Amino acid sequence: MSDILAKEVDGLPATVAYGPGAIRQLPGLVGDLRAQRLLLVCGPRSFEASGAAAILPELRAQAAVHRFSDYSPNTSLDDLAAGRRALEEAQADVVVAIGGGSAMDLAKLLCAFEAEDDVRSRIEAAAPIDTRQTRLILAPTTSGSGSEATHFAVVYVGQRKHSIAGPAMLPDRVVLDPELTRSASAYQRATSGIDAVCQALESLWATAATDESRDLARRGAALVLGHIEPFVEHASSASAAAMSLGSHLAGRAINMTKTTGPHAMSYGLTMRHGIPHGHAVALTFGAFLEVHANAGPERLQEGVDAGAHRAVMAEIATMLDARDGAGARRRFTELLVRLGLEPRPGELGVAGRDEYDHLAASVNTERLDNNPVALDQGDLVQLLASTNAEPDD
Repeated sequence: MSDILAKEVDGLPATVAYGPGAIRQLPGLVGDLRAQRLLLVCGPRSFEASGAAAILPELRAQAAVHRFSDYSPNTSLDDLAAGRRALEEAQADVVVAIGGGSAMDLAKLLCAFEAEDDVRSRIEAAAPIDTRQTRLILAPTTSGSGSEATHFAVVYVGQRKHSIAGPAMLPDRVVLDPELTRSASAYQRATSGIDAVCQALESLWATAATDESRDLARRGAALVLGHIEPFVEHASSASAAAMSLGSHLAGRAINMTKTTGPHAMSYGLTMRHGIPHGHAVALTFGAFLEVHANAGPERLQEGVDAGAHRAVMAEIATMLDARDGAGARRRFTELLVRLGLEPRPGELGVAGRDEYDHLAASVNTERLDNNPVALDQGDLVQLLASTNAEPDD
C-alpha cells in the first residue's frame, strides 16, 4: 500500500472497516450490534458478482436474513413502499445495504421512514430525519456515490426528485471493501468514478465549503483523478483501493457542502432520458466549470469572496492540467472520452430549446443556491445549449 493510501486509511473513522476482504467483517459487526433479524438490501446481480454473497452463511449464523432486491436504479415512492413491506415482514432490527448508491439510499430511507404513516407527506415536507429505531450498515460495491458517508438520500415522487436529509441518515457502520467494486462493467466503473470526481470538485467550489471540507475534497480528488483511468481500463486491486478511498473522501466532503449545479441538472437528464447518474452529472460539469471560472465578482452569490473563488477555480484547473476555465473544460471532456463516456448530451437525445427549457425548469433551486455563481433559468438554458456546441464554437 502506498504512503498516501496508508495515511488515508489511518485517518478513517473507527466506524469504517476498510480493506480488501473487509466484507468478511460484516457478520461480526452484525453480531456486535446484537441483531437478531436482518433486512439485506442488495442488487439482484451485483451481490453475487461482487463476491459479497460468499459471506451469507456466516451472516445467517448471526441473524435471520431477509433479502430485498426489488427496487429500481432511481429510488421511487413505490420502491420505498415495497421495501417497507419487506422490513415489516422481516421485523428486522438492522438494515444492511450491499450495493451501489441506489441500494444504500433505499436502506437509509427505510430506516428513516420505518414508523411513518404518511410517507409521501413527510417526503414532500422535507422534514429532517433526526432519529431512527433500526440500526444501519452500508457496504458500497461501487466507487462513486459516497452514499455511505452522507446524511441524505434521494427519492422520486413521480418525476419530482426529493432529497431527504438528517443526522439519523448516517449509518452505524460502514464496510469499505475495494474488491467488491472490481466486478462492475467498465461503463459502470466509469459512471460511478466520474461521479466521485464531480463530487470532489463541486465540494471545492460550493458556497458551503469550509477548510475541512476542502481538505477532504482535495485528498479525494487527488486519488480519483489519479486512478480513475486505470480503474476503468483494468480495475486492479491497487486502482480499486485508491478509488474506494477517494470516493469515500469525496462523499465525506459532499456530506458537508452538499452538491451544486451539475448534480442539480443531472436528475432531469436521468429521469427524462435514462442516463445513469454519474454520466448525467458529467454531461454538464465541464460547462459549469467554465462558467464558474470565468465569472466576475458581479455574478457571484452574495457572500462569496471573489478572490477565494478565483483561487479555488485556478486550483481545479491545475488539477485538470489546464491554465484556465476553457482549458479545464477541454481536459474534462477529454477525460470523459478516454473513459468511454459520451460527452455531448445531443448524442444521447438531449437537444433542442424546448428540452433545454424543460430541464432548466426542473432544476432544484436549493442546489443552485450552493453554486458560487448566481444562475437563473435562462442561464441554465444557455449552459445546456453550450454542451452541444462544436468545440471551436
